[in-house]
Amino acid sequence: MKIIGLDIGGANTKITILEGEKYKIDTHYLPMWKMKDKLVEVLKNYDADYVALVMTAELSDCYKTKKEGVEDIIDKVTSVFDNVYIFDVNGKFLTPEEAKKRYLEVSASNWMATAEFIKRFVSNNCILVDMGSTTTDIIPIKEGRVLAKKTDLDRLMNNQLLYVGALRTPLHFLARKIIFRGKLTNVASEYFAITADINYLLGKVKNYSCETPDGGGKDREGCLIRLSRVVCGDIEMIKEEELYSLAKEFYKKLVEMVREEVKIIFESYGLEEVVTVGLGEEILKEALREYRIKSIKELYDESVSLAMPSFSVAKLLKLTLLS
Repeated sequence: MKIIGLDIGGANTKITILEGEKYKIDTHYLPMWKMKDKLVEVLKNYDADYVALVMTAELSDCYKTKKEGVEDIIDKVTSVFDNVYIFDVNGKFLTPEEAKKRYLEVSASNWMATAEFIKRFVSNNCILVDMGSTTTDIIPIKEGRVLAKKTDLDRLMNNQLLYVGALRTPLHFLARKIIFRGKLTNVASEYFAITADINYLLGKVKNYSCETPDGGGKDREGCLIRLSRVVCGDIEMIKEEELYSLAKEFYKKLVEMVREEVKIIFESYGLEEVVTVGLGEEILKEALREYRIKSIKELYDESVSLAMPSFSVAKLLKLTLLS
C-alpha cells in the first residue's frame, strides 16, 4: 500500500511517499500566488493508492476567499489522485465533498497533523514549536490534548502563531530600529532583505530555497548587497564585517521574538518540554535552550523535520486505514 502525504503551502509543496516503513520526501518550491496552475503538473509525477492532504495555500492572495482556495486545491488534487482524504483541525479525515462543505475546518490544518503525530509518538506534554520558511507554530499539548485554537486568526490572537520564519520574513518586520555602528538606527521599511539573507550569512540555514527580494544571487555577496540596503547603504559604503555585525543584530531580534512568544505559552500552560520541528530547528534550539528540548531532526532525520506535516498526515492516514 502506497500512501502520499501532501502539504500544499503558499510557497512550498511537500510530498511524503510512504510504503510500509519506508518513506521518501520531496519538496517543490511552488509559490501558489503566481503558479497555482502548475500544481497539477507537479502532482502528475506521483502515484499512490491513497492520498492524505493538508494545506495552507488557501490563504494565498490568488484566491479571494478561503472557500475558493480550499475548493480549487481539492479539485486540483482529486483531478490527479483517487482516494483523497483531507485532514481537518479537529484531527479527523474528511472526504473531498465533506471538506468543501466544511472548508474552514481544513483551512491551515497542517499544524494539527504535526501535533497529532507528536502527541501520539513523541510527547503528550509539550510545546510543539515548528519554524518553517514563513511562520512559526507554537502549539500547547497537555495530557495528550492539543489545546491550540483552531483557526489561524485565533492562533495569531493567542500567541500560537507567529508570522516569522527562517527564510521569507522581511527584516524590517523584526525591528524598526537596530544597533548599527554603535548607534540605534532606523530601518528602511522596504522589501530589501529577508531572514534568509541573515540566516544564510550566519550559517543558520543551508538552503536559500525561496526567491530573493531583488531577484539577485543567493550567495554570500547577494545576501550582503541586500542587507546593506536595509540601512539605505551599499557594499561600498559599509564594510563586510559591519554587515555581519548587522546580520547578528537582526538575528538577535528573531531569536527574541520566538523566545517571547513561547514564554507566554509556557506561563499559560506550565509545559517545560519543547519539541522542535522545521527548517528553523537550529534557530529554535538557540532561542529555547532554557527548555528541555526534543528535536525531530535528531529523533528521525532532517528530511522529516523539514516536511513534518506531510510525513505526519501520511502516517496518520495509514493508522486510520489499518484500524
